[in-house]
Amino acid sequence: MKQDKFLTVFAVFDDETQQKLKALQNRVLSLGYAGTQTMGIPFHISLGSFKVEDEQELIVRIKEVCSQHSEFDINLNKVNHFNNRVLFIEPSENKDLRGLHELFDNNFADGFPWHAHATIFCGNEKQVIEAKQCLNDIFVPIKAKVVGIQMGEFFPTRMIIEEKLCQ
Repeated sequence: MKQDKFLTVFAVFDDETQQKLKALQNRVLSLGYAGTQTMGIPFHISLGSFKVEDEQELIVRIKEVCSQHSEFDINLNKVNHFNNRVLFIEPSENKDLRGLHELFDNNFADGFPWHAHATIFCGNEKQVIEAKQCLNDIFVPIKAKVVGIQMGEFFPTRMIIEEKLCQ
């Protein structure tokens, strides 16, 4: 069941990866679709979602995790989708990412199983199918770096904390 208000903890990418993912998103948006994806936040991989009441506990956990874990590389290898509604870039399996997810493994927001992904566009079936074809024509795998953990409250969007992983 989808919740109206929740917290999400997510792994964020380095600036170069942010630029590459933004270019892909801009290509999709150039098709004339606005989409329903959350704009104005960094591209990321969600690690878990939580009740808003968990905010202070999560802030402490994020700071602790970031002080004990290092930045890591990840390969963003393919364009994929959820039911032709959410278009995303999918990473290859990565033990470091899985380890972070296990530290924040909770799914309060929607109850779906965790599937690592970086959302590019959300829309109706026709829009996502067209956007996927557009990206498939230009996509090349991206060697990315996960550099930090952030937490935000949704909806409306409120960014709460951004912590860097150790270098």
